[in-house]
Amino acid sequence: MTKPLDSETKKLRALSPGELGDAVGHAKARLSDIEAQLGVYKAEAVRRGLLEADGELFRLALTPPGEQSRVDSALLRAVMGGPFVDHFSRTVAVDWVMRCSARKAG
Repeated sequence: MTKPLDSETKKLRALSPGELGDAVGHAKARLSDIEAQLGVYKAEAVRRGLLEADGELFRLALTPPGEQSRVDSALLRAVMGGPFVDHFSRTVAVDWVMRCSARKAG
């Protein structure tokens, strides 16, 4: 016998596609507010020149800006050829991606 669904799952499954889209949008808005607050904290830590800080519950570590290299695969294929690039390439699995953006008024 299957286990009965909890009330939150029942509410989630009852949402129309549009309601689900709106729920995702509201969650993203809350997340955006939290990310903005984290940005304020990060800016303050950088302003103070902190590289680490130990609180009672959390430890903060900051790494200064640096550089990373990226490969231009289209240019590499054009110069070295597809078989060469394929020899050094590998396939990775990707999961579902969900994007949500605010609808424009009007």
